[in-house]
Amino acid sequence: MRFKYPLSVDLLWLEMNNHNRTLSNKVDFSKIKTRPIAQRRNLVTLKDLISPETPSPPFESPDLREVAQRVVAARRNGRPVIWMMGAHVVKCGLSRIIIDLMKRGVVTHAASNGAVTIHDFEIALIGETSEDVATRIEDGTFGMAEETGLLMNLAVQRGVRDGLGYGESLGRMIAEDDRFKFKEYSVLCQSYNLGVPFTVHVALGTDIIHQHPRCDFAVLGEASGRDFKTYVSSVSQLEGGVFLNFGSAVIGPEVFLKALSIARNLGFKVERFTTANFDLMPITDYQRPRSKDEPEYYYRPLKNIVLRPPSMGGKGFHITGDHLVTIPNLHHLVVEKLIESSIILEPPRRTTSPQVQIEQISRRYPSVKEIVDNFTKRNPNLGSAVKDLIRAYMATNHCFETGKTLFLCGNGGSFADAFHISAELMKSFKQKRPILSYKRKWFEGLPYGEVVAKSLEEGLRAVVLGANHSLSSAVENDNPTRNMAFAQELYSLARQGDVLLGISTSGNAENVLYAAITAKALGLTVIALTGEKGGRIAEISDIAIKAPATETSHVQEMHGMIYHTLCEMLESSLCERLGQNGAETF
Repeated sequence: MRFKYPLSVDLLWLEMNNHNRTLSNKVDFSKIKTRPIAQRRNLVTLKDLISPETPSPPFESPDLREVAQRVVAARRNGRPVIWMMGAHVVKCGLSRIIIDLMKRGVVTHAASNGAVTIHDFEIALIGETSEDVATRIEDGTFGMAEETGLLMNLAVQRGVRDGLGYGESLGRMIAEDDRFKFKEYSVLCQSYNLGVPFTVHVALGTDIIHQHPRCDFAVLGEASGRDFKTYVSSVSQLEGGVFLNFGSAVIGPEVFLKALSIARNLGFKVERFTTANFDLMPITDYQRPRSKDEPEYYYRPLKNIVLRPPSMGGKGFHITGDHLVTIPNLHHLVVEKLIESSIILEPPRRTTSPQVQIEQISRRYPSVKEIVDNFTKRNPNLGSAVKDLIRAYMATNHCFETGKTLFLCGNGGSFADAFHISAELMKSFKQKRPILSYKRKWFEGLPYGEVVAKSLEEGLRAVVLGANHSLSSAVENDNPTRNMAFAQELYSLARQGDVLLGISTSGNAENVLYAAITAKALGLTVIALTGEKGGRIAEISDIAIKAPATETSHVQEMHGMIYHTLCEMLESSLCERLGQNGAETF
């Protein structure tokens, strides 16, 4: 690439970045054509699912028997059993066996790549999965099922907004959405109901939902990143436990090895534990280290599951066989041993109280817990709003963490409240927010640059709809449908991942309702701040904070206390992020 004039390093980077962006813009994902899943022929149906009660096929393996014994011993001693798997485990119809082991308290953590979740999700939705790739790749329809791509992306986006990881987000949608008629066969759903972690470790571009126009790769990365931290937490407790890998040849062994390294780096004792790799790959004398001139040296599960991790006193196994044979036999041996030993295990139970959510938030933002506790003590009459206040904070804070925008709208006093909120967010509210040191350098050499840089404060991007009176009057004058000004402005400015906070004491303001509808269509998170009844706006919103009052002035008084607390939570989180990134002490 030639440039007509000398460029600084920064300008060179910018020019090259713009050039790359121009190339990428030639591929417009918004133009991808999807098709109804009902038009797709599937290769796996409910009749292919294997019942835990079905007799196991003949398979004799002393190693498998020892692995089963080690699984039971681990659970008897309260140690974890982590089950990592690739997509063929679900495609082979083995979901019910995994669910049974979860319900029996045997499997304490399930993990997978992204493909597993797609097959599990589709089985829960339509009772079928697995398209004919060979024929559909020829005309570009492979992976283009509208419902799979749309719903899975929406599930993860909504889950991330609420502080969930990838697997928990999908499990929640399946569990709570009535469109999923076959949820009892879903490992994601049952793990969610039981409170068993199901973490998903995605590689971008590998899954069909990455082809959908509504895919947000930043959100997928955030969700999978959260799951990785949960996974590391489980691996850190693996001393005396068991790690099982079923058919994941790359993601499984690589993620496990990194998680184990992090756990040991942080000082956790993870030395004596069992690993077992299940695959069709025949390997004899698997305990023998391979040299680089042997093809088996490059088989990742052998190195990263069987040999390296348990080298400090544990033991690794490699079980060769078809999943349709090895998994039912493992299940049979484990259950048999549990019955013989009269062992009754209980899976963990899900807890979703506001206190649990706050404890999770406080791990990253410790000050937020104190703010919520103070709000609860000072305002016992607003106790019913705390849960949704926390959810609103989580959604909005994530919006700001990812560089997105909060839009606000309301009428009359609520319009004034919207401006009030934006003012608290865009400059200092209760804490000083000096701009970061690297940003101050942008002003060096500019006239009065030092004064301006020293005076500026970090802010959170908040836009109040309706402030552009020229636009509002034009819309109301030209559009035959009344009350469209908020919606029109939002449609022009908003992007997927932004948040809309609609304020209405009645919950029925038509212009706020139309804005909420537009926001939902664009992929925004919609938060409603209303009175006790909620109204039509609360019905369409993702999160509704309902002040427990009906008289307008009382509702507005409560709104002030609620949104000031929300602003304080958001500012506190911002300041903690600034401190972590080298801002001056404030």
